[in-house]
Amino acid sequence: MLFLLNEQIVDVAIPEIHLSKRWKVLGCGDPSSMRARDALEFVARVVSAHVQEGVPMEGSLVEDLAALIIAKTGANAALFPVMDKRVGEARLTILPETILASCASGTPMRAMPRILNRSGRKRPDRALNPAPDTGPSIRA
Repeated sequence: MLFLLNEQIVDVAIPEIHLSKRWKVLGCGDPSSMRARDALEFVARVVSAHVQEGVPMEGSLVEDLAALIIAKTGANAALFPVMDKRVGEARLTILPETILASCASGTPMRAMPRILNRSGRKRPDRALNPAPDTGPSIRA
C-alpha cells in the first residue's frame, strides 16, 4: 500500500504485519493498545523532532510510521503542516492510488492537479464544469 507522509511516499506491503515486526524498533509501545489519536501524537513527535533538527526522515522510519498510521486510521496520506520549525495537527486523507503511484514514479508533487480542497471533498474543475448560470440576481 502506498502512503504519503508529508513529501515522502513509501510502499508498505502489509501494514499490520510490518507494524507487528517493527513496533519495538519504532519505540511506540504496543500498537494493539494504542488509539488512533495516540498513534498520531507519536508520529507528530517523531516528525517534529526531525523538523527541529533539520534532518530528513529515513525511508525505513517513514515505512514504520506509515504502517502505524494505516493500521490505526486506514488513511493512506498524512500531512503534518510545518511552520517555523513547529509541526501542526495532522491532516489525514485517502488519496487515489493512481495519484500516489504517479508521485512515486517521479512526477513532482507540484505538477499534480489539485484534486482536494481543505475539506477533503473533490474539487470540481471550473474550466470543465462552469458554474450554472442562475440569471440576474434580484435584490429586494
